[in-house]
Amino acid sequence: MHYFVDGYNVIRCSDAFEGGSLRDQRERLLRFIESRRPEGASSNRVTVVFDGKVDVSSPIWPGSTKVIFSPGKDADGVIKAQIDRLSNPSESVVVTNDRAIQRWVRAAGANILSCEAFLAAGAPGRNVRRVSMLPSEAEAINEELKKIWKLK
Repeated sequence: MHYFVDGYNVIRCSDAFEGGSLRDQRERLLRFIESRRPEGASSNRVTVVFDGKVDVSSPIWPGSTKVIFSPGKDADGVIKAQIDRLSNPSESVVVTNDRAIQRWVRAAGANILSCEAFLAAGAPGRNVRRVSMLPSEAEAINEELKKIWKLK
C-alpha cells in the first residue's frame, strides 16, 4: 500500500504537532511517521504532501518518508495527480479529513483513512522502529495521543 498524507490536515488534527514554526510542526509529524509507522508494514510507502508557497521547496528529509511540497498549489491537487498516476488506485490510502478530497479519492477507487485513525494506528505497543526525539517533543506527542486514544 502507498499512503498519501495531507500533511497540514494531519498536523491541524492533533495538538501534539502544533507550536513552533511550520518547519518544526512538519518535522514532528515526519518523526512521528518514521518512529511509530502508522502506515503498518515496512513495505508500505508513505508520501506526505504539504501545501507550499511558490518560493518554498521540499526540505531534504533523510528518512524513508517521501516529502512533497506543492509550490503555488494546494496539497489536494498534488494528491489527486499522484492517485491519477497509479495503475491500481485501490492499493493506495489517502489520509485526510477533508471531505472534498475524500469524495474524489473514493470515486477514483483509492482508500481513505481519517487523520485520527492514522494517528491511532501509531499506538504504543506495536513493534516500531525508534527515532531519537527531544524529550519535550516526545512528551507532547504522547499526551496528545493519549487524548486521541482516550487513555486518560
